[in-house]
Amino acid sequence: MYAGAPTAVHRSRAGGATAGPPLTPGTYSLGLLGSGLACLMVGCISTQPAHDYEHAQSLIVQHTGISEVYIPGETEKADKRVAELLTGGLTVDEAVQIALLNNPGFQSQFAEIGASRADLAQSSLLTNPTMSLGLQYPDGGGLADITLGFAAQIADLWQIPVRKQVAEADLERTINSVGQGAVALAASARTAYYRVLALEQGVAYTEENLQLVQRSVALSEAQFQAGEVSEFDVNLARMSVIDVEEQLITTRGQLETARVNLAEVLGLTAQADEIELKDTLPTTPVSWPAAETLLDQALDERFDMRVAWFAVERAEAALRLEYRRFMPDVQLGFAFERNERRTLPGRKILADTARSSIAAGRLTAPAIQSRGERGLEKSQIIDTKLGPTLALALPIFDQNQAQIAKAGIRVLQARKSYEAQAETVAADIQRATSAAGTAVEMLNFLQTQGLKQAQATVEGARRRYQAGEENILVLVEAQDSLVKRRLSYVNSLRDYAVALAALEEAVGGRVLLEPLPPPAPTTQPSQEP
Repeated sequence: MYAGAPTAVHRSRAGGATAGPPLTPGTYSLGLLGSGLACLMVGCISTQPAHDYEHAQSLIVQHTGISEVYIPGETEKADKRVAELLTGGLTVDEAVQIALLNNPGFQSQFAEIGASRADLAQSSLLTNPTMSLGLQYPDGGGLADITLGFAAQIADLWQIPVRKQVAEADLERTINSVGQGAVALAASARTAYYRVLALEQGVAYTEENLQLVQRSVALSEAQFQAGEVSEFDVNLARMSVIDVEEQLITTRGQLETARVNLAEVLGLTAQADEIELKDTLPTTPVSWPAAETLLDQALDERFDMRVAWFAVERAEAALRLEYRRFMPDVQLGFAFERNERRTLPGRKILADTARSSIAAGRLTAPAIQSRGERGLEKSQIIDTKLGPTLALALPIFDQNQAQIAKAGIRVLQARKSYEAQAETVAADIQRATSAAGTAVEMLNFLQTQGLKQAQATVEGARRRYQAGEENILVLVEAQDSLVKRRLSYVNSLRDYAVALAALEEAVGGRVLLEPLPPPAPTTQPSQEP
C-alpha cells in the first residue's frame, strides 16, 4: 500500500521540497488500449476494508509505540480492554492506549478508511451497459417493427486505470490522515495526563505551603502572647495564610477541570471520577538528537507529510484522467431490427374469377402463384437486420480544455502545499526543541539551585525571627518566595513533560531520549545558626 513516497522527494536542508516529475504532455498520453483490457480482465476489487484497517493499525503502532488501536467492528473487544486498563490506575501509556481504543472522534475518523476502500472498488467497475427496445405497430395490422440495441461504454478501457490511481491515492491519504489523528490524539492524551499530575502535585505542594505559613502564624501568635511582637506581625502572618488558601481553592478547581479534559480525551467523560493516575511527572532531564536529525526523521515519518505527498499523486493522476476524458463517451454495441409486415388480405375467389374473365373476354380462373414462386418472392423480402453500432460524443466544441487546465492548477497547488507542509514540519521541530530545551534548563535550575536556596532562606529567616533579629516581614517574604518556587517547580515539571510529548508529535513518532549527566555540585548556601 504505502511505498515510502516522501523519501523520493528532493528535500532542501531548510525543509523545502520539490515533488514529482515536471508537467509534460507526454506524461499524460492516452496509453495503449491493451492496458485497459488487462485491467478489465482483473477480478473486482473487494469493498471489505479489513486489510486497510490492519495497515493503518500497524502504522499507528509503529509511530506511537502503543500496541492496540481501535478497529471498526471490534467495539466489544475495545470496551473490555478499556475496562481492564482502568483497573488499578492508569500509567501515561495506558491512558494513550485507552484514547486510541475509545475516543469517539478517532473512531469516526478511522471508519472513513472503509468509505475510501469502497470508492477504490467503485473506480475499477465498468459502466453498466445500456439496452434499448422499440416496438412500432403498422396501422393496417400485421407484424410489428422491432428494434433492439445493446451498447457498452468503452471509454472505461482507458479511464479505469487512471481512475483507480486516483482512488488509491485517496485511500492512502485517508489512511495516513487517520495515522496523523492518532499521533495528535496520543500527544493530547499525554498532555492532559501530565496536566492532571502537575495539578495534583500542585495541590499537594499548596497544602504543604499552607502548613508552612500556619506554623509562622502560630510562631507569631506565641511571640505576641509573650509581648515580643505586635499584633501587626500576627496579621501579616495571617495574610500569608489567606493567600495560600486562595491559591489552594484555585488549584483544586483547575484540577477538576483538568480531570474532565483528560476524561474527554479518553472518551470516558461519564467515568471521570473513576480515573486514577499512578505515574509521576518525569524529573530526570534528558537530551535528544540534533535538530537536523529530528527534521530528517519527521520528513520521513510524519503522517501529514505523507498525506501531502499522496495529495500530489492524486492531483497528478486526476490530471491524467482529464486528458483521457478528451472523448468521455464512446459506446460500442450491436443493434437488431425486424421490419414490420402487413397482414395479407383474404382472397375472394368469385370476384377474382369475374375480374380475370372480364379481362380475358371469356371464363378464366384467377392467377395463383406456385409454391416455388411464392418462396422466391419471400426470400427477396428483408425481414431482420443485425449489426454493430458505435456512438460517441464528438469533441468539436468541448475538448475538455477547461478541466485539463483546472487539473493542472491542482497539481501545482498540491506540490506547493507539500513544500509548505515541509516548512511547517521544520518550524514545528524548531519550536518543539526550543520549548523542550527551555523546560530542561528551568528544571535543572530549580532542582539544583532555586528550591534549595528558597528553603534555606526560609529556615534562616525563621531562626532570625525567633531570635528577635528580624521582623515578621522578612519571614513572610522568605515564605512567599518558597511558595512561588515550589509552584514554579511543579509548573516546570508539567512544561517539561508536555514539551517531550510535543517533541514526539512534531517528529511524528517516538524520539530517542538519553538522560543528561548529573550537574556539577554547587556550593550550598550557608544557613544562619
